[in-house]
Amino acid sequence: MFRVVVVVAIAVGATSLALPAGAVSQSYTVKVDGAAAGKPWAFLRFFPGASLRVHPGDVIDFAWAGTDTPHTTTLVPDADPSVWRQDNQGQGDAYQDPIPDSMVGGDDGDLVENPKVVSPTDPTCGTETAPCSFDGTSVVSSGFQFSNPTAQPSFFASVDAPVGTYSFLCLLHPGMEDVLKVVPDATTIPTPAEVDTKAAKQLTKAINVDGAAADLQAQTIAVGVSRGGGHTKIFINAGGFSNQVSANEFPGIPISANVGDRIVVRGMPEIHTATFPKKAFKTTPFVVPACEQPGADTPAQSPADCANPSQFELVLNAKALAPTKSNKLKDPTKFVNSGLLVVPGTSTFIATAPGKYTFVCLVHGPEMSGVIKVR
Repeated sequence: MFRVVVVVAIAVGATSLALPAGAVSQSYTVKVDGAAAGKPWAFLRFFPGASLRVHPGDVIDFAWAGTDTPHTTTLVPDADPSVWRQDNQGQGDAYQDPIPDSMVGGDDGDLVENPKVVSPTDPTCGTETAPCSFDGTSVVSSGFQFSNPTAQPSFFASVDAPVGTYSFLCLLHPGMEDVLKVVPDATTIPTPAEVDTKAAKQLTKAINVDGAAADLQAQTIAVGVSRGGGHTKIFINAGGFSNQVSANEFPGIPISANVGDRIVVRGMPEIHTATFPKKAFKTTPFVVPACEQPGADTPAQSPADCANPSQFELVLNAKALAPTKSNKLKDPTKFVNSGLLVVPGTSTFIATAPGKYTFVCLVHGPEMSGVIKVR
């Protein structure tokens, strides 16, 4: 997996301290995602939230702060990020993701991550010493980056746009977006330290309120009305989701079922799978890096592995995306898959034979796994 860090712009309200007209450019840090100790949660938000105000020439350090969830930090020339998404991320649009590989010269019928989403708009900038310039007329993006707590990536952007309102967002996660306001030098705005303080307070609230709500949702096991023959439906959620906080977990306690019972897994706004057995995560990766070429593609780990680095692509594994023909749990070692689960979709498994059945989300890995004990 690719791991890189991204820094994100922060929203704040007015404060008592002003930065005077003609002041030296300031550097603001915006947290991309967040982390809660010991919790498999993803905060699909920028911290702080609300519009970030900067002066022309200020620099924003978009800094990854999560665990292992990928994001982009993408500055766009639109005051409304939702409108920009409607115009640019729909079917056939430039930033549609994923896309058929035929749209980028492929011939395998695969579904791949859009290169315009995966790649930075300019790989020669984005560092602290060489920030990318956002002039308010075109898109500036970090590209596809993974949080890595041991070496978080960052993406630096210099706000060289005229006074006005713009946006920044994650191309991968709907709803992960914010407004950027460029104001005249004479306008009082919060200091970088005040922005940091507000971001920290918002993350604490997100952990205690939204994270707790998402966690409760993910841990809930409900039993439905009895069916004929005494069998029941057991309902669980594919994780939990509250106010852009995703609890990437299945119930932490074993789920008890009897032969004949149905286990219904309900989708959430974040994508997941429910896949048996747990070890399928090792044999059926959700994303397969490859070099595009005529005929069968060749495996790769990075663009450097391809004769032409531009032919590197991230292929979404069809076996992971599609549900298996059989939904019966009759052998704990047999591969059974929900396919991609999203709200309001569900997937139902039938407990057919006694045993201990382990399952996992192919998107989020072993941290999101569970056990069903069939009697």
